[in-house]
Amino acid sequence: MENANVLIQHDVVLAGLLFFLPGLAFWLTKKYKWARYVSAPGFCYLFGILLSNLHIAPAEHELYDFVSTYGVYMALAMVLFSVNIKSWLKLAKNAIIGMLIASATVFIVASVSGIIFAPKIDPEHGWKLTGMLVGTFTGGSMNLVAVGNALKTPSELFVATNAADIIFGSIFLPIQLALIPLFEKMRVKKLSAEELMGADQSKEEIEKVKKEGYWHKKSWNFYDFTFIVSLAGLIMAVSYFISNAFDFGMWKGSINLLLLTTFSLIAASTKSVSNLVGNEEVGMYLLHVFFVSAGATAYIPNLLESSHYVVIWVIIAIYLSTLLHYIISTKLFKIDYQTTLVTAQAAVGGPSGAMALPIAAQWPALAVTGIVCGLVGYAIGNYLGIGAAYLVFKIIS
Repeated sequence: MENANVLIQHDVVLAGLLFFLPGLAFWLTKKYKWARYVSAPGFCYLFGILLSNLHIAPAEHELYDFVSTYGVYMALAMVLFSVNIKSWLKLAKNAIIGMLIASATVFIVASVSGIIFAPKIDPEHGWKLTGMLVGTFTGGSMNLVAVGNALKTPSELFVATNAADIIFGSIFLPIQLALIPLFEKMRVKKLSAEELMGADQSKEEIEKVKKEGYWHKKSWNFYDFTFIVSLAGLIMAVSYFISNAFDFGMWKGSINLLLLTTFSLIAASTKSVSNLVGNEEVGMYLLHVFFVSAGATAYIPNLLESSHYVVIWVIIAIYLSTLLHYIISTKLFKIDYQTTLVTAQAAVGGPSGAMALPIAAQWPALAVTGIVCGLVGYAIGNYLGIGAAYLVFKIIS
């Protein structure tokens, strides 16, 4: 690396920082309550933006491309190993319906608003943000990254979209908690105190996530780690080979992502993979390494220039779709408001956010349900995101 305008002049130093800063971000969110409002992804993006805009590190580097090309797909495969579709189908009917409603409403709202905003943001690439928004508000930031990478979204648009997602997504949980007293006064179905305390759930699992959080300590070994990394690598290689063996044209990146998602879910359905421990943790850390590198590619003047319509689009995608989710779930399908809020949180914030809501609201019975719904959101978000993006592309082209 040779760039006289930046402080860091060695690739090894830059690589070390990319792997160090996510650890600092997680340490801050664990130690300080205020830091949790910023979130680990938020800190990672902030660190990356500061690195390049303060001329500590370059805004363009082959390491960033390496992380976005290989690290993200490895991370996605590892996280999807935790998804058990059969277990999700055994959940209460209301949780399944609620999650499907949340996914459908964001698909419709983000797609319709995409027809309006995509040409204004970027006539050539704006449609790609539709897929990123549908993906992230179906299962969390993992989907935003995967879909954005598959569609080859320009870095300025990518960072602007994710920055808006982090800001307005981070206040979603406190807003939902503030709405609980309002729902209590409304004529909607409510779960009893006994049902909310978890009579039908694993008390051991409920207590563990309640005391230690979603990322609680787990026992795992070196062989788990080798299996996780090698299987994720094999799935990444096979998916890439198939997607490049045929002429898929502009669909090549999307086909690669959908194949990787499908193969990972097939692997997750086997006992040997479902019993693995540590795959989600390793995958999430790799994802946060990408957040730092993505932040480093963001040039602030370009970010500010493109973010006006992006912010409006993100607000509409989150809050209008959630409002429709509330109405359809509680009024049309008569789903209890507690499950409605938890499935909404699972769609917007992923499994960790879906766990945080019921724990904060003292609904421990819904903690495990929320986690499983969030994990399933990881899986379906890639399919829905790719589909929504190309739908908007066809309409506005």
